[in-house]
Amino acid sequence: MAATNPGDSQRREEPHCPICLVKFKTPRQLPCLHSFCQGCLEDFISSKAVKMKELKQFECPICRTMVPVSKKGKTPFLLASLFPINTILQSIGDKEKEEVDKHCDCCLSDGISVTANGFCVVCDEAMCENCLNVHKKQQATKDHSIVTIEELANNPTHSIRYHKGFRCQEHEEEDLKFYCRDHKIACCASCCVLNHRNCDQVLDLKKDANSLILEIKPLKVLDEMKILEDHLMNFDKRNDSYIISLKSQVQEMTNKIKDIRKKLYDLLDDLECKVKTEGNQRYKEEAIRKQEENRECQALLNAVRNSHMTLEMVMKHGSDTQHYSLTINGREGTVKKQYCSVGPLADVYGCRVDEL
Repeated sequence: MAATNPGDSQRREEPHCPICLVKFKTPRQLPCLHSFCQGCLEDFISSKAVKMKELKQFECPICRTMVPVSKKGKTPFLLASLFPINTILQSIGDKEKEEVDKHCDCCLSDGISVTANGFCVVCDEAMCENCLNVHKKQQATKDHSIVTIEELANNPTHSIRYHKGFRCQEHEEEDLKFYCRDHKIACCASCCVLNHRNCDQVLDLKKDANSLILEIKPLKVLDEMKILEDHLMNFDKRNDSYIISLKSQVQEMTNKIKDIRKKLYDLLDDLECKVKTEGNQRYKEEAIRKQEENRECQALLNAVRNSHMTLEMVMKHGSDTQHYSLTINGREGTVKKQYCSVGPLADVYGCRVDEL
């Protein structure tokens, strides 16, 4: 079985860009606190700008929060560069770079690149074997604490001390060595000369570290960050609870709608059955009544036809006495009483029978 490098598991846990899935290169942080490589952010903004005529805002690739576009960002490169650098991720990348390739700081000052064998915790300098021997022999530095590069990599305290500080955002090759009280910002030597030469209070970070710590109150900042962390965790839990509650409410409403639908279907089924039963009953009653009227009408029709035939026969072949007798009987209503006194048909056909 192949030997496992102790640093492999650590590297797998190193932060990486969510877009390119590799180590951050100039990590830029959006207002929603998600960070991306500047190049990846430029490509993402460019893809959004192609789809829209005028890009006023874009979505964070992770949380979909709308990020407003600054008027100064006329191009995706300028827009991406306007977002602040995530100094924490940047410092992690710088520290990893230094740990991968440690050179003697003393030799580098002379323009010579030599691999470092040890690190002076007091001087914050990595040294090669020759420089370490000289360092240990000098009266001023012989009592300094020296650790090996392996101890430096395995001990977080030494690793933090080896990291010379955050890099300047404008001059990435230079460390932050000064603090301007007027602008309340840390700066490198170049920034100090270019941007803060007219400031009244520009302090050396190493010399005035204690006073700056009292001013900045890092413990208070840590407490505030812990409170913020707790708030964010509670917020995350509340969101999870809200999602679960919302899902439960949706399911409950769905079940209620199903119950209402079932009740409506049952009510419609009952109404349909009732209408069908009452309609069939009414149909049978009306059918019987109309059939009875039809029979009465047919009987009357037959009586009228018989009377008509009798009248024609008497008129053609009968005697005067028969004519007189038939006329008298018709006036007395004999035919009407015999055939037209049944139900509502009497009013319909009575006048015609009277004329017979």
